Formats: sequence, structure tokens, C-alpha cells
Amino acid sequence: MSYSLALTQSLFMTLYVASKIDQGEYDFISTQQISQELNIPPSTAGMILRRLNRAGLIDTREGVNGGVRLAKPPESVTMLDVFEAIEQERPMFQTNIELPVTGEKRTRVQQAIFGVLESGESAMKNRLRQVTMRDLMNTVRG
Repeated sequence: MSYSLALTQSLFMTLYVASKIDQGEYDFISTQQISQELNIPPSTAGMILRRLNRAGLIDTREGVNGGVRLAKPPESVTMLDVFEAIEQERPMFQTNIELPVTGEKRTRVQQAIFGVLESGESAMKNRLRQVTMRDLMNTVRG
């Protein structure tokens, strides 16, 4: 697979921010706190938060009471939204393979394999589209 660790980290970060704000503990959460509490290197946390911000999923504020918060209600942010912000159209499976054989059979084999891989990725995205940050928050609460 070619998806990055940043995807998993971004899901943890997004859920963390959504939960802390939802519980009324903070208006904005500092990047440093997110990094420390989730054990994510500050440079990685910063990169993830920039991508989430560019995608319109988080708001940022500078200063003493600055930090980040969700730009939308948790029920409006899906796991697919976070996935797309981080992975930026990168395919799950690499299909740029050049086989040393030619012919119709090779073409059919490639089409069959690539078709299964593409439908697997599509199914995964459909599942991610169904789960919101609110759903995850409710699961965590029990």
C-alpha cells in the first residue's frame, strides 16, 4: 500500500481536536499539546494540520489562546474528508507495472487485477464516507 502513516495520525488528531472542543475543554487546542498528547512529532503534526486547514476541515488561530479547532461540526466531517486532505488523490495500489510480456492475455490479466484493486479502493472510500467524527466520538464514549 502507498498510503502514509500521516493518514492514521491525522484521524487521531482530528478525533482528538473534535472531542476536546466538544467536551468544552478548549476553544482552540495548541499544536504543541496535540503533538505531545498523541506522541506525534511537531513537524509531522504541523504538516498534517496545514493539509487539514487547506481542505477546510480545521480553523487556526494564532496567539496565546491560539491553536486549531474543527471548521465544521463533527457530524459533518467524515473519515473520507480527512483521507482526501492527507492522501491528496494518491492511489492505494500502484498499477504502473511494465511486464516484459506482451499480448492479449497479458492485457486481460492486467485488467482483471487492476479492476479488483480499484473496486477494493472504491469500497474502502465508500466505507470512510459513512463514518463521521461524531460517530467515532460516540463509539469512544461507549
